[in-house]
Amino acid sequence: MSNPARHARHDQMFPILEPRDIERLRRFGRSVTYPAGTPIARTGNLSPGIVVFLSGKADVHQMTALGQRQLIVTYRAGQFAGELAQLSDRPSLVDVDVVEDSEALVLSPDRLRDVLVQEAALGERIMRALILRRTNLLEMSAGGPIIIGRSEAADVVRLQVFLRRNVQPHRMLDPERDPDAAGLISRFNVDVHHLPIVLCPNGKILRNPGENELARCLGLLRRVDETKVYDLAIVGSGPAGLAAAVYAASEGLSTIVLDCRAFGGQAGGSARIENYLGFPTGISGLALMARAYNQAQKFGVEMAIPDEVHRLEQNTDSTFSLDVGDGERLRASSVVIASGARYRRLNLANICQFEDSSVHYWASPIEARLCEGQEVALVGAGNSAGQAAVYLAGLVGKVSLIVRGASLAASMSSYLIERIKAQPNIEVVLRTEVTRLEGGETLTGVSWRNRETGEEAIRPIRHLFLFVGADPHTEWLAGCGVELDQKGFIRTGIGEDCHALETSLPGVFAIGDVRAGSVKRVASAVGEGAQVVAAIHDFLARKRAEPAIL
Repeated sequence: MSNPARHARHDQMFPILEPRDIERLRRFGRSVTYPAGTPIARTGNLSPGIVVFLSGKADVHQMTALGQRQLIVTYRAGQFAGELAQLSDRPSLVDVDVVEDSEALVLSPDRLRDVLVQEAALGERIMRALILRRTNLLEMSAGGPIIIGRSEAADVVRLQVFLRRNVQPHRMLDPERDPDAAGLISRFNVDVHHLPIVLCPNGKILRNPGENELARCLGLLRRVDETKVYDLAIVGSGPAGLAAAVYAASEGLSTIVLDCRAFGGQAGGSARIENYLGFPTGISGLALMARAYNQAQKFGVEMAIPDEVHRLEQNTDSTFSLDVGDGERLRASSVVIASGARYRRLNLANICQFEDSSVHYWASPIEARLCEGQEVALVGAGNSAGQAAVYLAGLVGKVSLIVRGASLAASMSSYLIERIKAQPNIEVVLRTEVTRLEGGETLTGVSWRNRETGEEAIRPIRHLFLFVGADPHTEWLAGCGVELDQKGFIRTGIGEDCHALETSLPGVFAIGDVRAGSVKRVASAVGEGAQVVAAIHDFLARKRAEPAIL
């Protein structure tokens, strides 16, 4: 029997535009004639944008691990080629080849963004199609890089998490389980001791790359324009940073967002958020943040991820400079600090050797797959810990929830406490702390002790999840004039004429978890992100009104 939902999704993913829709698009595009056999896009290379076919047809292929081409879809008159990569002028994830002489309209990325803003109804259909196509590529593991290495290896997990958090399709091949991996290792003459390797779509081979190196190879990260002065630079792309980016760019401010790892911040690692307004059935943190990320790009926000800011300073012309990776420096007239916080570690001597492979600071499908059916331990008593425990309980054999306090009520929402009580495979261990980790390359055991009785237990646990809070990510602000409190959070609103979100350095604002006194909730962070833009407009208006100093 046919599946109506599947057909509806297919029609939304590959819509056929009406003649009147195409007429509306003509002012945004340029007419092109493509003879049969013309390659419009190649995996790993930049494409011209989205291509609206007026006649003829074109095939879309993905490349398999062994270099074979697999047909995804054929576009005909009234349909358009492209997905989210073309919204931000990133390399194509698929091959697009003309198979019949075709007439088409080509919309460059900047003109595509104009369509999304100026033609609301038509733009909504196009945007939905672009998002669904990326979702389809993710589900198919089509396009993107190929990671070859043992699935349990720390660096393989690290690379997978980075790509997943940045919503990038990829494939993982384990040489111990996948014959294709063995064939590729032999073809490229790679010693198994040098794994993991990454095969980039552009043909380059990377040996255990860092996130920045991988992002540059994939075309996700490019050199910043050091000649440009942005109206606003935002450091951090969690809920606060993305909200500020959306509101600033939609109101005409040239905006760039920088983040050292991935968009979404801590919220992006949340398995499920159920108390965010407007989502009565809940939504994963990554899905919520991906919507915000796409929304920011729709309004033209530039994304520099992963690009870590190492230093902030004020220039003699009252602009600000931010030093980022590889010796690059960008300038902006105002700065929003939304750098959030770094996850806290337990004070255990050997914890570093197990991170990524066995000790985890979020619970995504990648980590859940590693410990499927096993017993795991999870430390924490806040909402993030509760959400992760409930998520993991549906996939693992048992969750031991380790809590230092006497109850969960002081720090966790009641709905999560009730849900935890209803899960038969979650054991809440109160008044307890982890004391020792055992193992060599991977974790083999976790010991914990009751803080009142001193009684100690050891369990054969191979995966430990930590949700024990976070410290402000502000060490990079040393010496720039931004005042911090005793705990390292940024003080705001401390001057007589200072805006409530402005720091001690005029023109620099702080929002979200990094700000002293902020409410550590997604909704609050989004609210501050919206609120700060009005203050930035006011600051920039006053700055432009100041007489020039000769």
